[in-house]
Amino acid sequence: MIVVCCVAGCVKQKTTLGPPPPPNPQPKIVSDVNVRVKTVERLAKGYAELAKKLPGPSPAEHRKLMAEVFARLEEIVPMLKGPSSDAEFRQEMQVIGDAQAELATGAGDLSPEPTIDTGLRATRDVLTSIARTDYYDLTELTANMDQLTAKVENLDTARGPVHQVYVGEAVVLSGQIINTMAGALGQRLSQQKSTTAPASRPAPLKTSAAAPSGSR
Repeated sequence: MIVVCCVAGCVKQKTTLGPPPPPNPQPKIVSDVNVRVKTVERLAKGYAELAKKLPGPSPAEHRKLMAEVFARLEEIVPMLKGPSSDAEFRQEMQVIGDAQAELATGAGDLSPEPTIDTGLRATRDVLTSIARTDYYDLTELTANMDQLTAKVENLDTARGPVHQVYVGEAVVLSGQIINTMAGALGQRLSQQKSTTAPASRPAPLKTSAAAPSGSR
């Protein structure tokens, strides 16, 4: 509350608050499952190719590549998750989006390491959550998830070129996890098609032609 005093007396003015900001929007998911699978497989392949370029040849190029990494994650991860998402998932995706925006448009004279670390932690957290809830049957994910966690934790004590190397290794690991999930998504679609395909109709029985009238 703001109180404005003048010679004639005190006039109380109430401040008004605007409406609360809207919640983070739900990620848009391709409704056609076939298109979704093909798209996520294509994006996963491109992400793996991008990961091979890390670390960048210079700090500026490394920063640019990581901005692209987070931009790709904004596309891929919601497709792996599917149409159902909760507030925690949306929050992690918001952190990844903020990291991408900061690296793409932020001041170039500031160290990108804290922003990259925050984005990779969110990536690790959201992939872990998806693995536990939507791909819990993929036991092969466990080793890669453990390695990714260890690599992300190492970022806290690394700086400079060593930090860039660890970042590159973490992105490669996340790419392996994404590819595994994308492959499983394709297999699930194939299995679903095989179980829902209509049974083939049996061929009609052939009957012998009737003998001509009067034949013996």
